[in-house]
Amino acid sequence: MKKVLLGTTALFGAGLLASPALAADGVKLSVGGFFKEAYMVNFDDDSEGEAGNERNTDGFFNDAEIHFKGSTVLDNGLEVGARVELEGENDGDQIDEAWVSFAGGFGEVHIGSEDDALANGCIVPPGGTGNFSAYSPNQWGANTFTSNTVCTGVDDSGDAQKILYVTPSFSGFQVGISYTPNGGDQNHTDGVGPHVGMPANADGESRHNFSVYASYQYEGDGWGLTWGGGGSWEGHVEQAPGPDNDEQDFYQTGLTLTFGNLSVGGVFEYFNDGVVNGVISNNAGVSTDIWTAGGGIAYSMDPFTVGFQYSHGQFDIENEGGDDSDANIDRFVLTGNYALGPGIAVDAELGYTTQDVSGPDFDDGQDNYDAFEIGIGTNITF
Repeated sequence: MKKVLLGTTALFGAGLLASPALAADGVKLSVGGFFKEAYMVNFDDDSEGEAGNERNTDGFFNDAEIHFKGSTVLDNGLEVGARVELEGENDGDQIDEAWVSFAGGFGEVHIGSEDDALANGCIVPPGGTGNFSAYSPNQWGANTFTSNTVCTGVDDSGDAQKILYVTPSFSGFQVGISYTPNGGDQNHTDGVGPHVGMPANADGESRHNFSVYASYQYEGDGWGLTWGGGGSWEGHVEQAPGPDNDEQDFYQTGLTLTFGNLSVGGVFEYFNDGVVNGVISNNAGVSTDIWTAGGGIAYSMDPFTVGFQYSHGQFDIENEGGDDSDANIDRFVLTGNYALGPGIAVDAELGYTTQDVSGPDFDDGQDNYDAFEIGIGTNITF
């Protein structure tokens, strides 16, 4: 697969050199982005030693990005563009994604920092809003040890530098393929800016990662279908003296059906050798596995949309010669969304989350945990 992708890219580059082209105008950037703000109240188990102890009951939370993007079309039909996403608040990852793109009849190629093919294309059930969901939303009030993600690839940094190719749509079918040389290297501080020498390989860092995701869309008479499925694989994990980490491989699929104003769907992701509460599979006899599954439903009555989602996360740790550990997280979310105008929405949620754990790899305070949350927010896109 690697040789095929690199060969295709080389032929693409050679074609550009052999056929120089000009554009009437160069690339001119425009500004877009989003701003999400929410107020949440969380009622949970907060006695001494429990997961909610010494945690705030309520708070304001936001997520914002400013997108600088632009493109131009050369006279040979090739579209060339660039995109830089700036975080709206101070963040350890101040630039979220940044990449250049080349598009035409062959499809689209992105080169830079962004999600892999699985995370880019994954199908999530309906019923969530801009702020609230049962699947790793922007806002998750429950004090669980993790969330129930269903759109995660194997890269150590989700926006690590990579090349992503997306095919044209053929009768509703489309495929995305990505290759990441260094799974933890995203920006200049990671050694992937102007440089002398190649980036260092940190212990536990993945390299030569691949991801493939296929999708299909069909529009019938009064109904529609959207399906997606694919995987993400680590090529190699850098090792240091001691137990060697196992290479991870993740698999995801999702299906959504629409019938007029009603939409329903389900999703499943399996994380082979995923990280569970800081523990990862290795050749010393530790084996970790995760799976997340669930569904959602939404009904639209412009400008209102109401939805419901449920997710279940199962987390297992097997210790050779020792006690095993496991955990499960169940989350139920009822949502509402009101469109005030184009790109302006108010959303709300009622959520209930439970967490149960057992075994030496979890704290006793994480067991038999319950949380009820109320949230209201706004989602503005521009």
